Amino acid sequence: MSLPTSEPLPNDINDLPPARQRHIRRLPHSATPGERQILLDSLVQLAAPTPNFFLFTFLGAVLTGAALYFNNLTLLITAIAVLPFLQPVFGLGLVPARLKFSAAFKSLISLLLSLVLVFGSGVLAGWLQKSSSLDQISVHSFNSPYWLDIGVVVISTLLGALVMLRQGRLPHLVGVLLSYEIFIPLSTAGFGFILGDAQLWPGALLVSLFHLGLAVLLAVIAFLILGFPPKRTSGWLLSLVPLILIPVLLFGLWNFNLLDVFMAQESTPASETTPLPSQTPSPKAKVTSTPTSEFITPSATLIPSQSPTPVTSSTLTSTPTQTTTFTQTPTLEPTTYWGVVDALNGAVIRETPDFEAPVLTYANDGDQIEILNEFEDEEGTRWYQVMIESGEIGWLLSSLVDIPVPTSTP
Repeated sequence: MSLPTSEPLPNDINDLPPARQRHIRRLPHSATPGERQILLDSLVQLAAPTPNFFLFTFLGAVLTGAALYFNNLTLLITAIAVLPFLQPVFGLGLVPARLKFSAAFKSLISLLLSLVLVFGSGVLAGWLQKSSSLDQISVHSFNSPYWLDIGVVVISTLLGALVMLRQGRLPHLVGVLLSYEIFIPLSTAGFGFILGDAQLWPGALLVSLFHLGLAVLLAVIAFLILGFPPKRTSGWLLSLVPLILIPVLLFGLWNFNLLDVFMAQESTPASETTPLPSQTPSPKAKVTSTPTSEFITPSATLIPSQSPTPVTSSTLTSTPTQTTTFTQTPTLEPTTYWGVVDALNGAVIRETPDFEAPVLTYANDGDQIEILNEFEDEEGTRWYQVMIESGEIGWLLSSLVDIPVPTSTP
């Protein structure tokens, strides 16, 4: 009578003895092909989207949109806590090893639906708000990639893959960090898109896509290192797709965006953005009746009484009163003074003194600005017409400006 040489493996890894499960999870390379296969199947099942994933994605999107609409930090923190674990990212990371395209299709569709939902929440919040003032929540940092955010994406993705393999569960705390780095900038991009805010769109969208592409790439690499290399040539080719195309594409789009902004700034005529300073009056003239103006054009240069050139001597001699009028021209210009931006998250500078006016640029906390004029609207809100260091002129809320020494230009 012949006996079976080995015991058949169950379809579920949880049906194995606990000691054998721990051995397979910790050392997948030393396990048999059958054991690695049931472990891989369990990972694919664990990474499959569930109804809870869509439920928490919807709740997180609603709370994120509300945080942007109300400019509220508490709502933003609540949204971050509610955001789900990004199972589709790890499902796509297992595609080269498993080559189960039905599961890959479900992960891809689930990921796209969640991205559209989160982006739409930002669009709706921007459409209802009509203002891009987000001074209470620090989302303008998502305008460009930051090394700390990239580090969070790398660590959370690698830890997520490791915990899924070793413990057979979803690490929700780690997943919340990854969802924050992908979903929050995406919703911010939708908010900036509907308002036409160049500081939020398309920079935040590129950052979100870069974080997403980096997470998928790291998930593929993590599962490959942990013992699940592709078995076929097509699997290796799929591994190379995120390894090459996603970083190159996202970095290329990001660099193109920054280059476009840089070229736009460089192409602005100097005469329009950098007026001639007038803080130091000419030593050849003495004007004590009023302070000097903001701009001094060549035609307004003050000179003492001298012999005029032969070309204009007849005019100046016949009408000597013109000389007196010419020397008093600076008295008609406004007085300017300096202030310091007093806003922790920066201040918005608009084209006109109106909350619905297009955003011209931003000023950081502590920046020195030159105040050119003042305006008070019908509701009693006071605005300052200011010029920042780059030479751009716009309107800023007076409550965001600190004037330590409100003295006029000597």
